[in-house]
Amino acid sequence: MAIFSKTFDTHSEHAANAVKSGDLNVLATPALAAFMENTAFEFASQQLDEAHTTVGSELGLQHLAASAIGETVTIVIIALKEEGHKYDFRLEAYVHDRLVAKACHTRVRVNRQRFMQRLNSNDKK
Repeated sequence: MAIFSKTFDTHSEHAANAVKSGDLNVLATPALAAFMENTAFEFASQQLDEAHTTVGSELGLQHLAASAIGETVTIVIIALKEEGHKYDFRLEAYVHDRLVAKACHTRVRVNRQRFMQRLNSNDKK
């Protein structure tokens, strides 16, 4: 049962030969990973106040089948475990009714300002 879903139109910039993860004009695994992260990010963002966001911390992806550029990909969140500041997602990707990928993805809730301050102070060291 879907908790949340989002569709993505695929374009030439999502192809393996465009992102340099391969040399074919098919949906690239890194683009698919970005679609999955974006879906989880958008879902989690709906539950947060302006001071907070989530950052990706882990992604395990199985790219099961090739997809042509120009096809629409639907990402579905099928399970979510929320524990403290951590969100563990289970996602699936479909082209039409065909399962093309599965993933486990973890995001962590952070305070935007503190996160960026820590990052900027680390850059100065």
